Amino acid sequence: MSIINETATAFQKKSHTILIIEDNPNNLSVIVEYLEEAAFKIVVARNGEMGLKRAKFVYPDIILLDVMMPGIDGFETCRRLKANEMTKDIPVIFMTALDSPEDKVKGFEVGGIDYITKPIQHEEVLARVTTHLRIQNLTIHLNSKIEELTKTRYELVQSEKMASLGRLVAGFAHELNTPLGVAIGSASALQGEAKKINVLMEQEEVDVDELLSALEVIDKGSDLTLSNLERSANLVTSFKRTAVDQTSDEVRSFLVHEVINDTINTLHSRFKKTDIEISLDCHNLLKVKSLPGALEQILTNLLMNSLIHGFNEGKNAGIIKINVELLKAQLHLEYSDNGKGIAPENMEKIFEPFFTTHRAHGGSGLGMYICYNLITTQLHGTINCESVLGEGVVFQIDFPI
Repeated sequence: MSIINETATAFQKKSHTILIIEDNPNNLSVIVEYLEEAAFKIVVARNGEMGLKRAKFVYPDIILLDVMMPGIDGFETCRRLKANEMTKDIPVIFMTALDSPEDKVKGFEVGGIDYITKPIQHEEVLARVTTHLRIQNLTIHLNSKIEELTKTRYELVQSEKMASLGRLVAGFAHELNTPLGVAIGSASALQGEAKKINVLMEQEEVDVDELLSALEVIDKGSDLTLSNLERSANLVTSFKRTAVDQTSDEVRSFLVHEVINDTINTLHSRFKKTDIEISLDCHNLLKVKSLPGALEQILTNLLMNSLIHGFNEGKNAGIIKINVELLKAQLHLEYSDNGKGIAPENMEKIFEPFFTTHRAHGGSGLGMYICYNLITTQLHGTINCESVLGEGVVFQIDFPI
């Protein structure tokens, strides 16, 4: 009695339900009494058909299943349990006098998790049941933690997307201010020249040279105004496309060159004060069906990573190369810079969350982690990194399209 109480202690707070499918009334009554004393709820069935019905009705935590029964035997009963969506995850332990290796193998093949041979030792049954219930509880707990981690990872990705969008808005506003300011100044000058012409036209004798000079100023001012307004319009178009893509997870067809060029343009304000050259080698008509927002985010993080880590501490001159090509059904993107490179001891950590060598300068350690997750989970691709300290870094990205 003490053995029963000690073994069942972990399960007394939550009463587990056991379904016993057994056709022998003597065996059934003894094992039912024993397991009930161990604080389990017991449901019984005298044959396979009844066992299948009761398994769907009560959804037990575990099933003890005899093999040799009238009607369908235990092996077939287990096979049907595992074929049903409602009962496929319920653990099944066989109880039978069949003890040949072939019978045991068959039991595991049809979905059993354990095999107890008769005559049954009740202590063994209790030990096996409690062990498998603990495993089941740990599995449920582990799956719950995996779901939490998956949710946290998704929230990190979304948070980084919104942070990137915030940086994009700030950069866009700063970048748009310049051409609009020039256009406004030019328009004001045009207004002044127009008034001057009106004055000249009101005079009885028009000074032709002065009129021609004013018209020339207006012509040049118009060109300047139009070019800056066109620059503003292009910025708005790029921003709109990039902003929509970075907050959308929809698969669509897009021109790769256009998406990459838009990303580079939106970061122009961050790079224009440096002597970093960005070159893009991608066919203008290369069109793929994928997630443009994910590609935008990946390139944004790579470019900012180069700017912050590759060319910092006075090294503000260098080259960033982005080469894109189609290899069978894969998009192959090679990103490289000739910056400081990555120290060998840090190479294995670059895709880990929160790892950064620039935390004091505001580094979050999420940029490369976000890249890795976007590529592997959303794009179902791969990313590899090679680096030589002092010579730069190369990222190889491949994903199906």
